[in-house]
Amino acid sequence: MTLVIAHRLNNHISLSSDSRISFDRAGHIDYGIKIFSVPIKIYSPTSSETNMTNLDYNYKLGLGVVGSAINAYTVKESVYEILQNLQYIPGYTVLSMDGIAGLVFKVFNKTTLDLGGIIQNGGICELVLSGYCPIKNIIRVFKFSCDTSTYPIRPFHNEILMNNGMEFFGSGNNEAELIFKGNTSLSPLHIIRQVIKEGKVNSVGGGLQYGDFVINNFTIYGVEDYELNVDGSFKEYLYTLRGINIYKDEFERGNDGFHVAYSFKRPFEKEIQNIWKQQLGED
Repeated sequence: MTLVIAHRLNNHISLSSDSRISFDRAGHIDYGIKIFSVPIKIYSPTSSETNMTNLDYNYKLGLGVVGSAINAYTVKESVYEILQNLQYIPGYTVLSMDGIAGLVFKVFNKTTLDLGGIIQNGGICELVLSGYCPIKNIIRVFKFSCDTSTYPIRPFHNEILMNNGMEFFGSGNNEAELIFKGNTSLSPLHIIRQVIKEGKVNSVGGGLQYGDFVINNFTIYGVEDYELNVDGSFKEYLYTLRGINIYKDEFERGNDGFHVAYSFKRPFEKEIQNIWKQQLGED
């Protein structure tokens, strides 16, 4: 499992997660991708006069995945192709996030029921889908989940975060919610990092992942973190992308290598400044 946090502050929507993918007793990896930017293109009908179409919706959705990696990635790869080749029918199709979410649900419903019939609960996942809705002129967020109290299980989807707040998903959701209730000023990345550091949820770990909307397009960022020496003094900055420290060890760029040109969020800069002040005796 994992920990994904969806956060709304007015029309600012973000998705944050850890990077651990667990394989039961076999172990885990700490660079699993949980947050995605998914392109979507919706064209007008083909003109009978010009044989041309207009691209009337061209944005990037935000997608967070929780649970079964097989199901989540099957849905993600399926909708990735479908969503780039859509057409609407004037007078019938409404260009809205309701319609987009409904289409994604058709894929989610099929894969969940099919995989559930083969690997039972091992095929269950949750999705968080966010994107710009031209009808309401806001970013909207939808949850895709399953009711496991019935047999067969019942996949469903519904809109969430219509008001400001956070929603927590995955095996770390209870611990994250407790941390948030103890300090509501914490950001999602602070909460996830605290869950990881406390180590109470073994299936939550690795580096931090983050994305939010820029001009109605969901954008993925790296996250600047830091590491301390044993004595508590500052050791080094960590620039993590999808759980990978991209400027160290095997990912350190050589003279003939490519530069990974992502922008980085700096959620812990105040902590770092305070550590430096303490080391320099400025407190």
